[in-house]
Amino acid sequence: MLQIEYKIIDEFVGEIENISDEEISYSFLLGNVSLISSNAMIEMDWEWIPLLDFAYCLKAIAKNITINDKSKECFEFTENAETINFSKEVNQLKISASFSPVVILTTVKDFEIATTEFHSIISNYIRKHIVLKDPPKKLQKYLSIDV
Repeated sequence: MLQIEYKIIDEFVGEIENISDEEISYSFLLGNVSLISSNAMIEMDWEWIPLLDFAYCLKAIAKNITINDKSKECFEFTENAETINFSKEVNQLKISASFSPVVILTTVKDFEIATTEFHSIISNYIRKHIVLKDPPKKLQKYLSIDV
C-alpha cells in the first residue's frame, strides 16, 4: 500500500485566468508532500512543492511505468537539484530519493492507485476553492484525469 499525503502552504497570488505553465510548475498551490508505505516514508517538508504539477507528473510517471515491463523514471524538482527515482521490476516498484536514505517498495498497481487518488484530490480542491467557474485552458490540461 502507498499513500501520498500533502499539506497546502500557499495557493496562488495572481490572475488565474492568465496562469502560465511556468506559474503552475513553480508557484501554484505550494505545499509539502510525503510518500508513505507500511514501513517507510519519504518526506518533502520544503513548503514550496507545486502540488498540482507534482500530482500531474506523478500520474504521467505511473502511466509510463504501467505500460513498460522494465522502466526507470525520474521526477526532478523545479526549485532544487533533488530527484525522486522510480525503478520497476515486473510488478514491483522501488521509490528512492536523492535527499533521503529511505527506499519505498510497493506494487505498480498501488502506485497507480495512489497517484490517481492524489491527482484527483488536488484537482477537486482547485475546482472547489480556487477556480469556481470554468478553469482556463492552460489549467485544464493539469486538472485532466488523462495525462
